[in-house]
Amino acid sequence: MARSDAQKAADKRYRETHKGDLMRWGTSFKPAEFADIEATLKQSGMNRAEFIRWAVAKLKER
Repeated sequence: MARSDAQKAADKRYRETHKGDLMRWGTSFKPAEFADIEATLKQSGMNRAEFIRWAVAKLKER
């Protein structure tokens, strides 16, 4: 189903209003390392963003 012109205009207004609200941070890992990290996060119940926030808090405790 195609989006209407009104929906497209609303999407554009939303993007403009929230521009800069979030920043992306990417990195690369070897496949085995990535699989290990993902499995560890899944086992802990954390997602990637939660893990980064947790790790930064731990570093700040030093």
